[in-house]
Amino acid sequence: MLALNDITELSRAERVLAWGEMARQVAHEIKNPLTPIRLGIQHLRRVQRDRPAALGAALGETSDRILAEIERLDTIARAFSRFAAPAGDATPPDRLDLGAVAAEVVQLYRLAGEGTEVVIEASAPAWGRARADEVKEVLVNLLENSRQAGARRTVVRVAERRITVLDDGRGIPEELLSRVFEPRFSTTTSGSGLGLAIVKRLVEGWGGTVEVESTEGRGTTVTIALV
Repeated sequence: MLALNDITELSRAERVLAWGEMARQVAHEIKNPLTPIRLGIQHLRRVQRDRPAALGAALGETSDRILAEIERLDTIARAFSRFAAPAGDATPPDRLDLGAVAAEVVQLYRLAGEGTEVVIEASAPAWGRARADEVKEVLVNLLENSRQAGARRTVVRVAERRITVLDDGRGIPEELLSRVFEPRFSTTTSGSGLGLAIVKRLVEGWGGTVEVESTEGRGTTVTIALV
């Protein structure tokens, strides 16, 4: 009876920890689409202040992008509602033009007009199997990591079945590289520690792999290989 009680308490503690981790992950996933929305609003304010005659055109383009991010928030919410579904029930990855999807995310960061310079180098077309909304989520996670690492320039390089994100930020100490995919691991005080864990989970869900190379003080390279 004592052993049974111990197991029951352990099971309850594990469930509490699991729900706590889920709550952190939901908060992290929702935060990422909010960043491009904020950047879009800041862009509109700058246009209204500095180039009011161009506000109409900027409003049309930026509002479309903001609405797309709101749609992505809805997609994230629905994805978490299906979180307990068996893996076999997931929608099969689509054959995507990775360059086109990546260009949408890079354009959102360019609207900020400040901070990290983000550029894209893409062959056209660059096909790979993934889910478009999840590719955007992966790239936002990686670009946010670069920004938080103090990168001045980040390059998103897209080729057939491959996405590479390179930055010139602070980098990751060699002794910590083996832990970067662990949930709750972060090299910054503001990060939730779920960014690369989420990236790994999503990429492996497409049948792909992700690798991180980094030199402290020189920058980080994340390579995603798809099928």
